[in-house]
Amino acid sequence: MNTLIFDIDGTLLDNVEGYLYGLQKTLRRHGRKVPIQDLTWTNGRAGVDSLKELGFSDEEVPVVHEEWREDSKAFLTDVSWFPNMQAVLKQLGRQYKLGLVTSKDKPQFLEEDKKYHFSPYFQTVVVAGEAKRNKPFGDPITLARERLGGNPETTVYIGDTSTDAQAAANANVAFALAGWTTPPSPAVAPRIAVLQRADDLLKLPDLG
Repeated sequence: MNTLIFDIDGTLLDNVEGYLYGLQKTLRRHGRKVPIQDLTWTNGRAGVDSLKELGFSDEEVPVVHEEWREDSKAFLTDVSWFPNMQAVLKQLGRQYKLGLVTSKDKPQFLEEDKKYHFSPYFQTVVVAGEAKRNKPFGDPITLARERLGGNPETTVYIGDTSTDAQAAANANVAFALAGWTTPPSPAVAPRIAVLQRADDLLKLPDLG
């Protein structure tokens, strides 16, 4: 194992519910009352893709996507890194190539990078729209891996959703589940490990 690629939401930051409540508020503005549990499938997916699947037209998507971003801010006031994550990333960076793959678009990532300072820990970042297809396809993970000079057989993608698991499988890399957000289930297989805390990243099995 020489390459580790991370998701952000629910993996590095404890912020998943904030985006779901933001989406719920946005949909309510457009006359749709949707329970939170019926929106969890959007976790890990690019916002524009989720909105298209929710039935918004190509013309509506950019406007509604911006509404979602703004509506989420009210629910993201107390977001923080998961405990000890930054110290673990610093330690991992001494031994492995580290990358980020996120379903955030570039403006959203840059805004959050100013607040949470991801850049010092990662050698490359792939945002939504940068690869040919977004997650759940493996294209963003493959792009990050290629930028880092990693091989599929020695790369691990760390995420918290079934979308992440699908993307890792599609990219032919191993998947480790961020169990601090999502409990293990068939929906998040295949995987090489269920991580319960950040320190578990230091105990990932060697892939060769």
